[in-house]
Amino acid sequence: MASGGYLRGKVVLLDYRDYGDKAGVDAMRRLEELWQTFKMKPFVLIGSHRGTAGAEKIKRIAEGLKLTFPIYREADIVRTEEQKATDPEHIGFMYIIGGTGRILYCGTDDRRASGVIASALISMRRPTTVKQWKHYIDYDIGVLPGRAYVEIEEFRKEHPKEAAAYDGVWAKFNEDGEIRRVAKLERIAQQAKDYDFKDANAKRLNLEKVEKAIELSADLKKSANPFVAQEAKNCIADLTWTAAMLKPAGSSQKQGDK
Repeated sequence: MASGGYLRGKVVLLDYRDYGDKAGVDAMRRLEELWQTFKMKPFVLIGSHRGTAGAEKIKRIAEGLKLTFPIYREADIVRTEEQKATDPEHIGFMYIIGGTGRILYCGTDDRRASGVIASALISMRRPTTVKQWKHYIDYDIGVLPGRAYVEIEEFRKEHPKEAAAYDGVWAKFNEDGEIRRVAKLERIAQQAKDYDFKDANAKRLNLEKVEKAIELSADLKKSANPFVAQEAKNCIADLTWTAAMLKPAGSSQKQGDK
């Protein structure tokens, strides 16, 4: 399963149900449609099977439906121990977690879930109010220093008076060469996340630039700063996927390190 570090800063849908019956198979189809809609954004979909059907049966069903999102057996992170104890038989539940770790939705309505995901992704693209800027910066300072560096720079341009509160943090980050480098990587990764592969008229992303960024940033994955290392892994994983999408059909593809 994707590590907690890789999930930071992404909208996550955890789907917990029995995939072995007809209702579960129908849910798989709907989830795949949802995944295809949002997979090019900072979005992660994780299926968690809870039922009597064995792994081989679920694998056969998933292959038959040509699913491209992962399904695990009772992913522990989907439900808390308290939830399991008080409602051990409850299945068919979706949990949507925002980029700062807050649960945005839990329920069974696919249409409602899709709307929540779309809204969460839009709000993550760029804060529009001072309160939103501070909310994201305060979170990212502790876990995604490169992204926080970029956000503070942009916040200073749009709201210089309010951004003064972060001058000390920005100066400290600016003195750190690795944080400046991972911030540059974040900017390139954001360009890739915002790119619409379905738009035939969109300006083509530069594959060479993407691959160069991956190559030049590889050493950051071994940084002594665990947050820089994890953030670099996140960005490189996203850019590796982007590079694979940009390559002509049939060409060799490198696997990302998540």
